[in-house]
Amino acid sequence: MHDELARLISCWIAAGHTPTVVRTHILRGLPADGTPVHRPGGLLRYLLRDVPPVLRPSGAPVAPQGGATVLSARLAGTRECEGDHVQPRLFRPAGDETHCPAYAGAEAR
Repeated sequence: MHDELARLISCWIAAGHTPTVVRTHILRGLPADGTPVHRPGGLLRYLLRDVPPVLRPSGAPVAPQGGATVLSARLAGTRECEGDHVQPRLFRPAGDETHCPAYAGAEAR
C-alpha cells in the first residue's frame, strides 16, 4: 500500500501540484468528524487516483529567469521607502523621491 500511495502522490507532484495542494485535496475528501474510516489506505487511493490539471491564474506573473521578484499588478509602480520605519513601507512616487510622504513630512518637522 505504501508503494502504491507513494506512486500516486508522485503523479500529483510530477503534474505540477505542490505538497500543500495534495494535502488540501486529501483533507477536503475526508468524511465528517466522527465517521469511522475502515480502510484509510483505500480512501487515500480513491482520493488520489485522478490527478486534476494544475490551474494557473490567467493574469499571474511568471517569475523571470535569475530569481528576480515580480510584484503583482496592484503593486506595480511602487517603491519601498528608504526612511526609518518599523516595517517596510511601499509608496507610489510622483517623481524620483526615495522617501514616502509620511516620512518626508516627519523629517521636515
